[in-house]
Amino acid sequence: MNKRSFIQKALLSLGAVTMASTIQAKPKKQINGQFIHMVFFWLKPEADADDFIKSTEAFLKQVKEINSYHLGKPAGTPREVVDNSYSVSLVVTFDSKEDQDIYQKHEAHLQYIEDNNMKWTTVKIFDSWGAL
Repeated sequence: MNKRSFIQKALLSLGAVTMASTIQAKPKKQINGQFIHMVFFWLKPEADADDFIKSTEAFLKQVKEINSYHLGKPAGTPREVVDNSYSVSLVVTFDSKEDQDIYQKHEAHLQYIEDNNMKWTTVKIFDSWGAL
């Protein structure tokens, strides 16, 4: 192997190593909170989803035990396994099950249910406790 061929191969190898280290996946963030409360609402046709979201957000801001939340509408992803039939989704995180228990009995939560239950036909709730 001549000197020029050796240098070319060394530079190619160095370039490959450098490129591989710069293409690494960015670090992933875990969702804040150990207790995840996921709620899916199917609204009646006459209910306005944007107004419903505003009402939901107003009550969420009153509950100090909530760590974080996400309100959204179906993303419309066209995959057979994805259920896009709901109207509004809500994901709420809590630091503990005890905080979620307080939320369930919180005056703002109970008032929200009373004020809005006539707007939905179905509600499905999934609760999850962090495995890590």
